[in-house]
Amino acid sequence: MVWKKLLGVGGSAKIVDEDVDIEEYLNELSVRDGKFIESDDITYVKPVDLDSDGKGVGNVLAELERDNVVVLNVRNLLHNKVLLRNIIKELRDACVQMDGDIGRISDDRIIVVPAGFRIVQKPQQA
Repeated sequence: MVWKKLLGVGGSAKIVDEDVDIEEYLNELSVRDGKFIESDDITYVKPVDLDSDGKGVGNVLAELERDNVVVLNVRNLLHNKVLLRNIIKELRDACVQMDGDIGRISDDRIIVVPAGFRIVQKPQQA
């Protein structure tokens, strides 16, 4: 991806094209130097991967109980539509019970949020 970057050299500004690796760029922005200590008064956004057997749903539910947001990777389940549908139903039922919400981000990513959050769905195009 090419980003335009503003360079100020000797009092003059110049815009240049520069290739930027998004992952590398985001990693450079870290201000915690790899230190991660969870705090109860902070809501975290956590990635969770489900394996091909659907293991990991318990982790999602535990994170919701801690009032964290989960970005769920279901790529390993795309071949098993029945299991994927059952897991989504289980998560949806848990969200309804705890007043959370669930929504689709992409073909293989789902966002699950605890109470106090709502997901605004993109309108269906005709």
